[in-house]
Amino acid sequence: MSERLRLEFNEWAKAGRGPSMERGHRPVGEQAIRLLEIPDDGRVLDVGCGNGWATRLMAAQAPHGRVVGIDISDEMVDLARESSGSFSNVEFREASAEKLSFAEGEFTHAFSMESLYYYGDILRALQEIHRVLKAGGQFACVVDLYQENSPSHQWIADLKVPVQLLSIADYRSLFEVAGFVKVHDQRLYDPTPVPEDYAGGSFKTREDFLEYRAAGSLLVTGEVAA
Repeated sequence: MSERLRLEFNEWAKAGRGPSMERGHRPVGEQAIRLLEIPDDGRVLDVGCGNGWATRLMAAQAPHGRVVGIDISDEMVDLARESSGSFSNVEFREASAEKLSFAEGEFTHAFSMESLYYYGDILRALQEIHRVLKAGGQFACVVDLYQENSPSHQWIADLKVPVQLLSIADYRSLFEVAGFVKVHDQRLYDPTPVPEDYAGGSFKTREDFLEYRAAGSLLVTGEVAA
């Protein structure tokens, strides 16, 4: 399964989808990252970093810290490295969250934007993220594809890889089983106007797009017990 995901996301990278994914995710991703309140010496893991836009944003907030972006796609990792040469506190690795090569407690924060539902074993990924966070460390996960956001379900038929369609309660439960405490969920909203002449793309109709925006992105956060 990991190889299938790697190959598919490599195709996304070759097709130049990195910038469009950044445009689509950044308005909500920036909100989630602000809520993490990363200190200037924070040590952050970006899970599913894509072209590295969020990694770079968090690195700018932690100039005396370290930010590591991981992605299952080697092509995406290459793009991220090429775009991050001006950052001395950034590192990128090809890796899966289901098996992390980091030490226990290595990071103070972890972030994931639109990647968790691709994992075949989400619980294992969460357990690994929990393991590499220090006591008191925080994890923030954003997903747009979830049960309560009905229009997002349209994507499943178009994706060439399996995804897990979970509810908010499912995500909360998985976080708790993985060991996170103070688990919290909320919706974040993209303020970017939907074009009046929207004629399809990620959604079949403009009405579907508006309904998706109204439902919002799901942010689930949790902490490692101090």
